[in-house]
Amino acid sequence: MLQFKYVHIYCNKVNTLDFVNVIVPGVRKYFTSITIDMRHPFLTHIDDAIAENLVSIRISDTKKPFNEQPKIKESEQNVFYEKNFSRPIINGAENNTNTSRREYEELILYDGFLMQRLFHTMINENESNTDHVHIVFEDRLICTFSQEDWRYHARTIVGGNPSIISTTGIVEAPAKPKEWYMKQMQLATYDSDDENEDTSTEKKYLDYGDYRINFIAVGYVLQALFFFITEGDPFCNDNNCRLYNAHWQEELLHSQIETETLCNEHAVLLHKFNTVSS
Repeated sequence: MLQFKYVHIYCNKVNTLDFVNVIVPGVRKYFTSITIDMRHPFLTHIDDAIAENLVSIRISDTKKPFNEQPKIKESEQNVFYEKNFSRPIINGAENNTNTSRREYEELILYDGFLMQRLFHTMINENESNTDHVHIVFEDRLICTFSQEDWRYHARTIVGGNPSIISTTGIVEAPAKPKEWYMKQMQLATYDSDDENEDTSTEKKYLDYGDYRINFIAVGYVLQALFFFITEGDPFCNDNNCRLYNAHWQEELLHSQIETETLCNEHAVLLHKFNTVSS
């Protein structure tokens, strides 16, 4: 168990989350004996070198590992995109309009571990020791390569120092209810312009602008911190625990909002950490 003393939480650049009233206070309720602070977005100022690095870790073919990815040109257009990045959503989604069929710009995927490696080089040397844990909320969509099915998968979190939590990944990575996908297929098949919300799935998944994301973000910060407490194995098999590794949106809402607690095993570990740190 790593007894860190300081946790630094970096806001997302799009500034859509409530760090002051929900996320930071929510984490403090669990970790009572350490210092937790909120900071400006990690990538506040992106120069050409950082932008070029971000372009270089893009994933264009999800069925190939990184060393086999097609080379992406570090063009002026790509560098400009990274320096002026904003979450790639259009057609009113930020206003949380109740539409079942929104248009999105193509989501760009980034290798999560390579992004983590890049971010690590940007941490102040005085805070790069084991006393400090850095957690970056990033609006870009991260992914990791799985050797089980030999493809990249969108992720919400990459644990480590710094840990990266993708705000886009919270919405896009866990799968929505099956009936949601069936409706999208029907709309595509009949080229329908029907934008009425499917009330059967209204509260079963997250969308951009959903305030519940704030409470779920607390759970992902807990997972990032338990990465160190459990020596790299933060996830729980109990779907009533906030450390449950949800693959479906319904599971995510259940573990983070409906139950909003830790299982006995992880509660004991947290108590031990707080006791030793106090």
